[in-house]
Amino acid sequence: MSDDKPCCAADALRRIRQVKINGIMTGITMLDESIAEVKAQNLGNEPEIRSALLKKSRIYNYVPKGVEEEYARVLMEEYKKALTKN
Repeated sequence: MSDDKPCCAADALRRIRQVKINGIMTGITMLDESIAEVKAQNLGNEPEIRSALLKKSRIYNYVPKGVEEEYARVLMEEYKKALTKN
C-alpha cells in the first residue's frame, strides 16, 4: 500500500476523511491508507500503534502541538473501527 501515494493535490483531496477532534470536524488526508500501513506493521501494544498512526498521519496532515494527544486518541478509535470491519 505504500506505493499508493496520491499523484497530485486533487487525488489527495479525494482521500480525505472527516473525524471530530475536540468537537470540530477535521479532514484527515490518507487516513485509511495510514491505518492499513500501521496495521500491516503488527505492532504489539496501543502506545506503539498510537505513535505510529500519529507519525504516519503527520506525513499528509498538519497536527498542531496542542492537540496531538486528541489526534492520537481519535486516530486510535478509527484504527479500532477498521479492525472490527475485517
